[in-house]
Amino acid sequence: MDKAHGLTASRLLISVLLLTQVCLAAKKNRPADQTVMVKLPAPPRLKQIQGDDRILHALDRLTFGPRPGEVEEVKAIGLDAWIAQQLHPATIDDTALDQRLQQFPAMRLSEEDLTHKFPPGSIIRQVENGKMSVPLFNATERAIYQSQVVIDRKKQEQDKANAKNAPAVNNAPPPVVPPVLSAEEIANLLSLAPGPRLAKLLSFPAGEVGPLRRQLSPVQRIALEDGMSPEQRETLIALDNPRQVVQSELLQSRVVRAVYTQRQLQEVMTDFWLNHFNIFQGKNGEEIYSLVPYERDVIRPNALGSFEVLLLKTATSTAMMAYLDNAASTGPHSFGAIGGPGHPRGGNPPGLNENYARELMELHTLGVNGGYTQRDVTEVARVFTGWTIERPPKGGPRFVFDPARHEPGIKRVLGVNIKEDGYKEGLEVLHLLATNPATAHFICRKLAVRFVSDNPPQSLVDRLSTVFLASNGNIGEVMRFLVQSPEFWAVTSYRAKMKTPEDFVISAVRAGGIDVQDANVVVKALGDLGQPLYGRQTPDGYSMLSTPWVNSAALLERMNFSLALASNRLSKGVTVDWLSKLGAPSLVPELEERQIEDLLLHGQVSENTRNLILQQLATTPQQAAKPVATAEQAHQTADREAALTAGLLFGSPDFQRR
Repeated sequence: MDKAHGLTASRLLISVLLLTQVCLAAKKNRPADQTVMVKLPAPPRLKQIQGDDRILHALDRLTFGPRPGEVEEVKAIGLDAWIAQQLHPATIDDTALDQRLQQFPAMRLSEEDLTHKFPPGSIIRQVENGKMSVPLFNATERAIYQSQVVIDRKKQEQDKANAKNAPAVNNAPPPVVPPVLSAEEIANLLSLAPGPRLAKLLSFPAGEVGPLRRQLSPVQRIALEDGMSPEQRETLIALDNPRQVVQSELLQSRVVRAVYTQRQLQEVMTDFWLNHFNIFQGKNGEEIYSLVPYERDVIRPNALGSFEVLLLKTATSTAMMAYLDNAASTGPHSFGAIGGPGHPRGGNPPGLNENYARELMELHTLGVNGGYTQRDVTEVARVFTGWTIERPPKGGPRFVFDPARHEPGIKRVLGVNIKEDGYKEGLEVLHLLATNPATAHFICRKLAVRFVSDNPPQSLVDRLSTVFLASNGNIGEVMRFLVQSPEFWAVTSYRAKMKTPEDFVISAVRAGGIDVQDANVVVKALGDLGQPLYGRQTPDGYSMLSTPWVNSAALLERMNFSLALASNRLSKGVTVDWLSKLGAPSLVPELEERQIEDLLLHGQVSENTRNLILQQLATTPQQAAKPVATAEQAHQTADREAALTAGLLFGSPDFQRR
């Protein structure tokens, strides 16, 4: 809206918005409603989506895509009631998801416990240097530590040898690694029950379990883990690579949540904020440990809550402190830099680091055109000196404020004097940024891009911003207003967004009702299609616009994935039985195509796509072959046709849009 032209009284109305503060911790009782008087311009009159298309639109935008039967479920309770539930995720029973997440026990641990139980390289090096001790009273943990010490020492020796003999080593064939066990010994090991099998592995010499796993065939590796509890599998993997336990469970659990949670809007918003407050898992090799509490305790519980609380939680997370280097930032005039009573100056202090301050304003709050200057960046960096991480063996990893590293004196941010007050200076700056109108516009435009269109109307962004400021940054209320806006339900918004690789993969799995027993396969697919989880190196996160994801090579990769997914060629851990979903042992191609079309896209398929798929089915070998002789052959033929049909529909332009 162009403020220079003003708004006449005839174009204004007083809207009373019922702004409900969502209690972050409430599980039983909701807080009392708050009524905020907001002066808003009248919304535009736009042609609206009608009928069942409204349900499909809501499921396409507010979830990772509809699952079989979900349209009917929403219709039964009413679209408005379903949206109200999604805005209050604590009211939704998600026990089925909780059962699935039991396979990832490490995801329930604190960061401190994670680094203790599955020691990263920095911990192992402290053990080697005598600064930390190997656990004495836990035989399992002791075996993990001792194995990692041996593995690390061998790696160091190999690195030294490679550096000393680089030309010769580069030309030499890889050394032959002798087998850990004979074929007979492997057979005996695999014949043991899970408990004795793991006990046997724990008795191996330190560092030998990894080479044994690599010696085994894929079938034998599966048999090695067969029957083990999730905790036993964690121990087995940790004997070889503790970090792999944390990384694998974090990525798999995120996929499982996206596919199976009933609290879909919360998960979509969790994904939105993880992208907005982006952190790259490969920053230092150990970032993955801090990403567990970052996703679980910082982002997800606050995804529909207060933006200022979310901003503070991210600012004080070990993940953000490490990723944007604020943990190392030291005020140039602090006791830590120049010394002082009780704080002798030691070594070369790291100095002031502006990375977090810059991204805080450019990417997290105000936006690149948010009215700040380079001086503001420097002043904010001074404010956040001393915000750092306490690390083992002192007791961490955890966020702490170190006054010895905090820059003294008054700071001036966005024209406001920030009086010297230690840690509270940071709280004042975060509040200043969270309540700034530029922040409201920046956040609300990103939400409108994610949920409405690649180029949302400025009038919608302005109205959302008004709600953001009036509700003190209540994300749930902004989302409530967004899904009530005519722009969200406009015919021009229907199926107008291109799916990102993540949206595409997860929506395909959900649409087909595909059973995911091995989420690693889905994790890999996301990486292959260009959007690995926690894989964006720069802090700006992945684009939510269509342009970066639309090119011939990317669409070909999507089609290849679609055909592999539909035909159960990805993995035995990601499977679907199409004929059982159709409720018939075999069907003629045209009828089969229509039923799968209704299952995956609810009839939202163009005639051009339908004709191309039928043409493809008519030219496949099974169609051109002689008539089948048995019922089993007929079933197999129908199954292949159904899988091909589903794969072509997944890869079609119609499914690429939401």
